[in-house]
Amino acid sequence: MNKCRLATGFGLWTVLIATGEGQTLVDLRTQSKSVDFSGAISTKPMQTGSSLPSTCAIGQFFFLTTAPAGSNVYACNLTNTWTVEGNSLSVNAGTANEVLSSNGSTIEWLTLGGDISGAPEGLTVTRLQGRSLSSTAPSTAQVLQWNAAASQWQPAPAQAGNSAYAFTTQVSVTIPGTVHQFGTANLVVDCYDNSTPPQLVEPDKVQISPTTYNVTINFSTAQTGYCVVNGAGTASVAGTGGAVTSVFGRSGAVLSQTGDYSFGQISGSVGSSQLPGAGGDVSGTLTAATVTGLQTRAVANTAPANGQALVWNSGASAWQPGTVSGSGTVSSVFGRTGAIIAQTGDYSFGEISGTIGSSQFPAAGGDLSGNLTAATVVGIQNRTVSNTAPANGQTLVWNSGASAWQPGTISGGGGAVNSVFGRTGTVTAQTGDYGFGQISGTVASGQLPGAGGDLGGTLTAATVKAIQGQPVSTTFPSNGQALVWNSSAGAWQASNVSGSGGGATLAYQLQDLVAVRTSSTVLTIGGGCGPTSPCNVRFGYEVYSITNSATATVSGTGIGTAYIYIGNSGTLMVGNNLSVTCSVGCTQQAGITSFPPNVLPIYIWTATNGTWDTTGGHDERAFLSTKTLAGGSGIIVTEAPGQSTLAVDNGVIPTYLMNSATLNFPSIATGTCAAVQTLTVTGANPGDAVAPGWPALPSGLLGIMLVSAANTVSIQLCNVSGLGVTPPSATYRATIVRNY
Repeated sequence: MNKCRLATGFGLWTVLIATGEGQTLVDLRTQSKSVDFSGAISTKPMQTGSSLPSTCAIGQFFFLTTAPAGSNVYACNLTNTWTVEGNSLSVNAGTANEVLSSNGSTIEWLTLGGDISGAPEGLTVTRLQGRSLSSTAPSTAQVLQWNAAASQWQPAPAQAGNSAYAFTTQVSVTIPGTVHQFGTANLVVDCYDNSTPPQLVEPDKVQISPTTYNVTINFSTAQTGYCVVNGAGTASVAGTGGAVTSVFGRSGAVLSQTGDYSFGQISGSVGSSQLPGAGGDVSGTLTAATVTGLQTRAVANTAPANGQALVWNSGASAWQPGTVSGSGTVSSVFGRTGAIIAQTGDYSFGEISGTIGSSQFPAAGGDLSGNLTAATVVGIQNRTVSNTAPANGQTLVWNSGASAWQPGTISGGGGAVNSVFGRTGTVTAQTGDYGFGQISGTVASGQLPGAGGDLGGTLTAATVKAIQGQPVSTTFPSNGQALVWNSSAGAWQASNVSGSGGGATLAYQLQDLVAVRTSSTVLTIGGGCGPTSPCNVRFGYEVYSITNSATATVSGTGIGTAYIYIGNSGTLMVGNNLSVTCSVGCTQQAGITSFPPNVLPIYIWTATNGTWDTTGGHDERAFLSTKTLAGGSGIIVTEAPGQSTLAVDNGVIPTYLMNSATLNFPSIATGTCAAVQTLTVTGANPGDAVAPGWPALPSGLLGIMLVSAANTVSIQLCNVSGLGVTPPSATYRATIVRNY
């Protein structure tokens, strides 16, 4: 029995030895759960080595022992492709307030600059387009204005279009410079009396102080009325508004200059993901930033109307859109006015600074190969040039057999080239050896790149589809239309604009300033008037702009009429003998039973029992269309296309030419005459009759006046008193009456 037990144990031991003589392999994917290596002495979860394996599978990692610290770990993101994970860019006190940027090959820390300063979370706008911005706090209604002397943008008062000053029974009127606030002696002054309508009064003298800009007007007799002062180029003209105040920092008649643009201003941009969020005066991201402040002062997000400017509102402590009329508007661009479009010659290459990058040139061709910035001459006048290296002193010689220019030695002194481009010896190519004018032919259109940016098509058949990145509508324009910005469409579109000439009372959008019965109790007036298509109304030289529609609502039980008109101050009025309420944009005036004088009639509409009559509207805008214009006695009417001219008939109404001068005659002995003296009367001709205006002369003096030459009246005094007489200094006046 002991023998059997020994045999059994020996067999079990043999089995154990047989199963344990090799290593046991464990598959962690299927034979483990919640593996914890935190207690292990060390772990190595990836391969290591001094060089990357030539092959790898996606998801595999490798630790490269020879790489710099921080750049050792590589991942296989594509089959057989290793990519380093992480970077060695350090963060320390020296990188404070800097942002990460890429130069195309590496990542680097950069400090924010240009027109902004400060930390990314608290940026301050210190410049606009590279021009300094003053930190002076603005006052209410001030605007940003360029100060050329200080070379910076700074707050300044908005300048009014004109200044009026009323006076009563005065022979002298002074309008202080502190009242009209034009800040210049370049002024225009007109005065009117208090009649209805006011009549222009011609002053005897107007003086403008060059230091205080005070305006002093003198009259020969006491006057009652008002005087209006206008600054040069600043008369209040309503319309599209938003006149350009300067171009390239210049005003007046702006012509192109070298440096207005440079090629360096056309460049790429840093990726938006590489920049931090904006802060300070801007919000959003630096690649899509919104300016919410200027010099840490808030900017309102109110949508501006066409032509408005940023105006400081002290009450709201913010820059807000506001309408101002200022000086320094551009009077012409490139020597032209009106609707200006691009023309050949507006700019020359000499006025564009910088240089064209080599990548912007097409490939070389013809007698050249390679690219235009590193061209190789392979032919001359389409004849091949051999690439055989020449020996010292050889010249290019034509080889008819090879049909090519080849290096060759010319013996003898006849016709040998003794210099090339003014140089001898070993001549190498230099800049200026050839000019484009010496290369015949033209670049083929197929050798030019396609157009881009604001242009479509090719450079030889380009189509302008945008201006400064803003789309241009493809709608075909009508005769006389101009490009006008349409905010709702976000594009430049063809539209009618008003001109500067006289004639029609409504300068623009006549068809839109109309009254329409939109309900039984509501009239809508000027439904087509808006900021981008205003209805402009002209009174003499003043133009008023209607930029929004208005409504007139009737109520009550009365019967009457509403008179819709534009007042001489540019206000849309609804005069009536009813109960009418006006919306914003018009003013109702009760007790009106007819159109007042000196207004522009628009419409008449009747109402019955609190409702507007369906057929009660009558368009008064063309009230002159049935009037016949005819000349009366002494008046001539001359007709031309689109214009009637009224003039005085000098054959009926005489023309008066007059002037006066203070003369000093010497003592005149009895029986003699003094030497002739003259005064100038512009327009006088020999033979014209003269009506003399004699001063109080001593007894015994006789005088004569006559036109002795063009523009000249001669005056002579003779003494018949029997005694010597010395005439006093006095004013002599000559008047010529002409009926031709």
